[in-house]
Parts: sequence; structure tokens; C-alpha cells
Amino acid sequence: MGRVARAHGLRGRVLIAPFNAESDSLARVHRIWVGGREHEVDRAERASLGWLVALRGVTSREQAEALRGQEVQVDRQELPPPGENEIYAVDLVGYEVVDAQGTARGVVEELQEAGPQDLLVLRGGALVPMGLVKEVLTESRRIVIDAPEGLFGLEE
Repeated sequence: MGRVARAHGLRGRVLIAPFNAESDSLARVHRIWVGGREHEVDRAERASLGWLVALRGVTSREQAEALRGQEVQVDRQELPPPGENEIYAVDLVGYEVVDAQGTARGVVEELQEAGPQDLLVLRGGALVPMGLVKEVLTESRRIVIDAPEGLFGLEE
């Protein structure tokens, strides 16, 4: 979902920087996991740099500061289903990546946040910017990319 960017204020609120800046999912969830520990969301409101979130039981700046940098996760059941022609990025793990000519380039092992656009991390370490994705074929679990010359040159 995102990361805790920092503590906010004196009463224990945290600023969460979401991986998807467009998402409003934090406004709808009741529970989140921060660093693997479950927290009940008392209140969440959009802020200029992400979401200001009050967590039940986190009542001081020191407690909130201890959460800084930790990954925020949500139960999949609390998220709205993806819309038509949409897919959650995490669901791309395990998909095969092929170039426009059909050459297999690897299998997505994880996603990595990298500034303005996320990266697909392929088994073996190759990085593919999400901006190169042309098509996602959910039935065959394949991702077609527009690979510029040299993207995979160091591996070959």
C-alpha cells in the first residue's frame, strides 16, 4: 500500500506515502499492518504528500516516529475490486515478461518503487520500468513490453 513517511504532530498521527498516489483506498480500510503489526485505523485524510492517518493505540509522536520507514499493508478483502481492464500491480508477480517480438525476458519476482514510476523486478535482477508495459494478458499471465534497444543487453 505504501510506507510510513514520518510522524505528524504530537498526538501520534503518521503520514503514509502511498505507492499509488491516485488511490483513495486508505479512506476505506479499517485495519492496516505496519511493519507486520496490525493497527486499527481511527481516521485517515488525504494530505498534500499522502495520507494523514490516526491509528488506535498510537497516541504520541514517539510511538508514531517508531513506525517511520515501515511498509504499510492492507488485507486484500478490504480493497475494492479492480475495475474493468484494471489489475493490482502486486498481482503481476509471477507473470512472464515478453518483448513485442515475443521473446521471453523473465518472470516478475517483485515490484520496486522508483520515484515517478515503479519497476518490475525480474528473476535474475533485470529491472523493467512500468512505463514500458504495452499490454497485460491476464489469461496467459504475460506482460508485453516495448523494450528499447539495450534494455537487456547487459544480461546477454
